[in-house]
Amino acid sequence: MTTQRWIALTLALAICNVHAENILFLQTTPSKSHHIWNRQIFDRLYENGHNLTILSFEQETSVPGKTFLVMDGYYAKMMAAFADSAGDFSSYEHAYGNIMNVYQYYKVASGLLEEEDAIQRLLAYPRTFRFDLVIHDFTMGQWLLGFLEHFHNPPLVSISPYNIPSYTQYLADVPVYTTYLPHPASSFGTRMTFVERVQNTLYWWFDMLYRQQVYMPQEQQRLVRVFEGANRTHVKLLERRSELVLVNSDPALDFYQLLPPNVVQVGGLHIKRAEEMPPMMSQFIARANKGVVLFSFGTNVQSEMLGAEVNRQLLELFASMPDYGFIWKHANADGLIMPPNVLMAPWVPQSAVLANGRTKLLVSHGGLLSLQEAAWNGVPVIGVPFFADQFSNVRRIEQAGIGIGIPSTQLNAVTLKEAMDTILSDSSYRARGKELSYRFRTQPEPPLERAIFWIEKTIANKGLRYLRSPTRSMAPYQVYGLDMVGVVLLIALGYYLIFKRHSKPPTGEASKPKSD
Repeated sequence: MTTQRWIALTLALAICNVHAENILFLQTTPSKSHHIWNRQIFDRLYENGHNLTILSFEQETSVPGKTFLVMDGYYAKMMAAFADSAGDFSSYEHAYGNIMNVYQYYKVASGLLEEEDAIQRLLAYPRTFRFDLVIHDFTMGQWLLGFLEHFHNPPLVSISPYNIPSYTQYLADVPVYTTYLPHPASSFGTRMTFVERVQNTLYWWFDMLYRQQVYMPQEQQRLVRVFEGANRTHVKLLERRSELVLVNSDPALDFYQLLPPNVVQVGGLHIKRAEEMPPMMSQFIARANKGVVLFSFGTNVQSEMLGAEVNRQLLELFASMPDYGFIWKHANADGLIMPPNVLMAPWVPQSAVLANGRTKLLVSHGGLLSLQEAAWNGVPVIGVPFFADQFSNVRRIEQAGIGIGIPSTQLNAVTLKEAMDTILSDSSYRARGKELSYRFRTQPEPPLERAIFWIEKTIANKGLRYLRSPTRSMAPYQVYGLDMVGVVLLIALGYYLIFKRHSKPPTGEASKPKSD
């Protein structure tokens, strides 16, 4: 047999033995940034030969091996649901209000998700259809875990672009030390005063109680309605089946937190995605005398939400700094006169702009993906947090010495000018940014490769039970030894009562007079 024929035969046998696993990818959070992060994972899995069925809020075209169940018009429904509160973020500045508002958002989004035709199309799959893995964005939409039992209990991988959500502890044995781990809704650092430690502990307990006693029962009701089974496993128990939890965090950027081996940090996996910059934008950056400032509030906060007066002030501020170019992500520039040093665009290839060496500063809403991209490229940041984890994110950049935070209710030309002058005139911010970039970039393998490795390992092993903590099948009183403490206290109480009984003198003996 010739060498060419042997190679051809070997390749043919290899192709015949390829087993393409079927993966159900449940995107749950109506956010373009979540889709950007999740897409890196499902695109790479598709490239590796897996078949994917993907629940998506974005318009995508299905191809052989990659089927999208698209929820048309979902964003418009969400905007209508929150029309009255759009642009009013004042209640988020208080931790308790922030926590309740986030779960209220989850509740409304889950309610709309329940009504989507895409869910019915997935339910219409033959009950004999086999999925080898379910990947679930556990940020919200826990009722979708009903598809685990619907499709005969394949292994579950839980992922979240939302850093390490406070409720990750319910999926894996993640210890929470409230004395040094700031709650995501707070603006505390790791070194807290006594009062801050008390407040932080109350935030954590309030979050846990609200989620488990208010939000999760609502998710269970949805699960029962959609999957038409009153005796189905409770959603609280379904999420505990997570074999692997992938979180968008990295030790170089995030607060110290103990994590079990089945919780894997893959922060920044989206950064390496290929992004092209429009020629006009490249030319604009090249023309800027001292470089450019990128002003972008991400995908969920639009600059027009700041109000006409703040927009006017900011435009005048940018015009007063002609040596710098300002790229402003703005969806509606109607009626605004653009100075020559300002470029407005409804969408900005942010990763590509930040990777350009002439970008001197990012003005951001404090979204995690934006801050990771800035840190990866060593670009200082001015953070203007609006809701959810953005307060904690901005606090981290302040602690790292690479940025300054401005409350959203205090953003105007004066506060922004003061912060920009501080950062642009002080080279230490950029120096610390380069140090942080080095720590973030120097990893054994790219974060995306790490994520894919563990996902495919979960498929190959049909789970990762050897990495799961035994506490997942233990009651809380057993985990914390409360039953042992109770027994010890009962024994101590018994000894005390016996000692007390036998140490009393006989009745009347204590008052009996002594004889001479």
